[in-house]
Amino acid sequence: MSKKYTHQALVDAVASDMNSRAASIEFKVPASTIRQHRRESTLNIRAGRSSYLNSNEESHFVSLLQLLPEYGFDVTKTLALQLAAEYFESLEFTTQPGSKWLNSFVKRHSDDIIWKKQEKLERARAEAFTEQNRSGWFKTLKDVLIKHDLFDKTNQIFNADESGFSDKTKGQWVIVNSSCRHAFESNGGTGKDYRTALICIAAGGQVLPP
Repeated sequence: MSKKYTHQALVDAVASDMNSRAASIEFKVPASTIRQHRRESTLNIRAGRSSYLNSNEESHFVSLLQLLPEYGFDVTKTLALQLAAEYFESLEFTTQPGSKWLNSFVKRHSDDIIWKKQEKLERARAEAFTEQNRSGWFKTLKDVLIKHDLFDKTNQIFNADESGFSDKTKGQWVIVNSSCRHAFESNGGTGKDYRTALICIAAGGQVLPP
């Protein structure tokens, strides 16, 4: 059905006693648009495209986009659009959400979700390694060694560190919670991996299994 219809036709369709399907046929207005305006009375009735989701529906979708990263899913543009399309279909909307809609959606809810480019673990750590952090770490180490009398007990001093190994994958833009400071790369099954290993070595030379 064409998206062009008169303002009066929309008003009459929404106000009619017909169900949305019958009103759609009678007034030449998409059934999904009629249902949208009947469900959310605060929407402005105007000709052309409606606002799609009401406030409750938008909040529900925001919650989904916030939840997925907590379970290890990278919410890329492709995945977000796929989820949006399925959500629209479940609401019986005939409109297919696109990139423009998704970008506007994220912008509207920037207090809750944002776009962030994935980065490798080593880069984030390097940026956080300031002179203040370095001097503070050595001061803490010295205090611990003195407190426990460990200066001449090398086999009792262990250092553990996490190192990353990459095949130079390129980070993607993903949707994350607005409070997220870093979005790290994960293996997406493309044949390009990023692996981390926790290595622990004693000052005396012993190496624990990684």
